Amino acid sequence: MRRLLSLTLAAALAAGCALPPAQAQRAAAPAAAPAAAIDDVEPEVTKDVAAALARKGAEAGTPDAALLRACPAPLQLELLRRSVDGEERSYLYRVRCPAPLLASATYGKNGAIKRLTLQAEPAGYAPGR
Repeated sequence: MRRLLSLTLAAALAAGCALPPAQAQRAAAPAAAPAAAIDDVEPEVTKDVAAALARKGAEAGTPDAALLRACPAPLQLELLRRSVDGEERSYLYRVRCPAPLLASATYGKNGAIKRLTLQAEPAGYAPGR
């Protein structure tokens, strides 16, 4: 019995070592489709976020302004995810630009934007729901 376990363990270790690194597996995998938009049941929030992003884009010399410079006006947003945590609501949007961006907005209990962040969308991004 002990020999059987030893052989099984040795075979499992050898098989594990023979696998290509995770990076090689990801590179060989076909590109994932971009995340699909979900129904936007709060269009007023989307308009508010778009206006806040437009204001950020107008601020000279900020990293967000540099990211938003290539985007067409008015900004086009697609809702990718919405979540509620107590009295806070969080939204994740794709900003339609030549190079897609992700905008994350958090609304506090007073119904105003508490936090707004912007970043380039990673290739093949698929948000968890």
